[in-house]
Amino acid sequence: MTYSSVPKSALSTQEINAAEFYGISQQLPAISPELQATLQHIVDDVVAGLDCVGAMVATLEGGNALPVRAYAVNFAQEFLKEWEKRLGISVIGPKSVAYLDDRKFKDNLSIRAVKGVDGHPESYVTSDSLYDLFRPVVSKPLSILAQQTTGIKQVIAVPFFLEDEVVGNLFAAARREFSPEDIAFLTALGHQAATAIESQRRLAEIHTLERVILALQASMTDEKQVLQIIVDAVVHELDFVGAMVATLETGNVLPVRAYSISFAQDFIEAWEKRLGVGFLSPSSVAYLDNPEFKDNLSARAVKGVDGRPERYVISDSLYDLFRPVVNRPLSAMAQKFTGIKQVIAVPFFLEDEVVGNLFAATRRPRFSKREIELLTLLGQQAAVGIRNARIYRKSEERRQAAEIFARMAFSSAAYVHALRNHVGAFKMYTQLVKSHVNGSFQELGDQVNERLGQAANILDHLHEPWRESPDALTDVNVCLKRALDKVVPDYQASESKDGVAICLSLAERLPAIKTSPDMLSEAFKVLIKNAVEAVQEKFGQKGQGKVWVESRHLDGQAIEIRVRDNGAGIKPENLSKVFELRWTTKKDVGMGFGLFWTKDFVEGQGGTIEVESTWQEGATFSVRLPLVTG
Repeated sequence: MTYSSVPKSALSTQEINAAEFYGISQQLPAISPELQATLQHIVDDVVAGLDCVGAMVATLEGGNALPVRAYAVNFAQEFLKEWEKRLGISVIGPKSVAYLDDRKFKDNLSIRAVKGVDGHPESYVTSDSLYDLFRPVVSKPLSILAQQTTGIKQVIAVPFFLEDEVVGNLFAAARREFSPEDIAFLTALGHQAATAIESQRRLAEIHTLERVILALQASMTDEKQVLQIIVDAVVHELDFVGAMVATLETGNVLPVRAYSISFAQDFIEAWEKRLGVGFLSPSSVAYLDNPEFKDNLSARAVKGVDGRPERYVISDSLYDLFRPVVNRPLSAMAQKFTGIKQVIAVPFFLEDEVVGNLFAATRRPRFSKREIELLTLLGQQAAVGIRNARIYRKSEERRQAAEIFARMAFSSAAYVHALRNHVGAFKMYTQLVKSHVNGSFQELGDQVNERLGQAANILDHLHEPWRESPDALTDVNVCLKRALDKVVPDYQASESKDGVAICLSLAERLPAIKTSPDMLSEAFKVLIKNAVEAVQEKFGQKGQGKVWVESRHLDGQAIEIRVRDNGAGIKPENLSKVFELRWTTKKDVGMGFGLFWTKDFVEGQGGTIEVESTWQEGATFSVRLPLVTG
């Protein structure tokens, strides 16, 4: 099994410090000058229009925080500043913040209005106690003193909304009780605040998309950087708790390729170390074909209903994102300390084919339609970025391959030229020897000269490496046996000296295919050699390694060749890389060219090559080659 579930006792609640997770002091972003001016105008209107003692606007922001963004009072500003100075705290202003997820604030007027009953916000909440507005920041005795000094009789909190989503609170304090007309006036001003917030959000989203697109254009050749730009935008521009991108790779696996979080990175790394699992890294992988991942959020989004991917999948449980790698108790613990309320998986596509998932986590009660639309747009930007990066990588690989072939051709030409000179010199030597001998030695000299002439002719052809080798009707089984002879010369023996047992299963009377037999043999040699080396890496010379080489006829249209082994296998995060130019695990001897060339050759014949593997259990390479038609 390639994943492990963490025992419940692996990490206790006492070991996790919430302040450490949050980075203790959350830095709330500044709002735009335009929004600031609008909110200030609203509180000024409340104080002047309703003859209130004071008014405030708090906006609901990341981390479920409600910071005061604008305020107005009808008494001397110096009095308020002096009072805050004596208290040593800020009771009105951006530093005055109520937190929805902090139990100390559960009776705060702002929180009561937003949370309401059973999570449904109130239309307004009133209180005769100023303490309810400032608790627990200001003590009750001090709040009573302030209320007596200002003559306040009642305070009110009026939530305002965007598409049924609370985005803030409008507060007012008066020396009388608020009438229905007063409440209607405050509600209208709250709607004005919500409209201003929506305008700022839309403008910020446009700017975010512009910045993302510009950044993607600058990094279009680097797939990893493209994905990092996307997740950074989701977290740092759109104010989500965290974001990840997983790409759909060979073998129906979804490894995490990039992630971003809004809290201390050191905490995540320490937590992963304690758990012994990586859930925010390429080693965090969801397996679509593994039934134990069927309820994983990533698998549910990609597989959807009846195999049709979903537009998005949302869950209230962080466990659904990490199951079964991280168990439910630990997921719940992480969710509690991060304040996450919902997680979402948004598949992204290239020509109706899923190429990955974008994940996001929010501290807001739910994802709004606007947020889902924006995440979908960013997901599609990720898909376009991946396509552009892969197109560039493909062209770069071909350029590098052309350079390698050019160097190989130049080297070959130089060596052939030198060898041709040696053959010429040897022919001259045999002619001299022949003139001094008689009988059978002369006949032998004639035979040697004939052979040398043939060798010279071959070398003359090799001297021009750009000449195309003509295709011919080719027996696949013959090419497989020739490749085996080169890799494991004694493969037919009951016990190979290489410690590898070759299990040969070749279909009889296979139709011929049209290709270069030498190049096809070389392609098979690459696959068989890799399989043998994988077995030797795992078993050494113990004789437990096996390589299966099979051929079969597929429904009159193609021939399939499979090379399978029980060796070391390929790590899930590397499956998508095995055919890349210069990618190799053989640090000292590998060029990273063999599988790249094999794939290029097979696809050039109109065929396909695929790989499946389970780490430490083995790998299977499947080649399909089309039959001659017409």
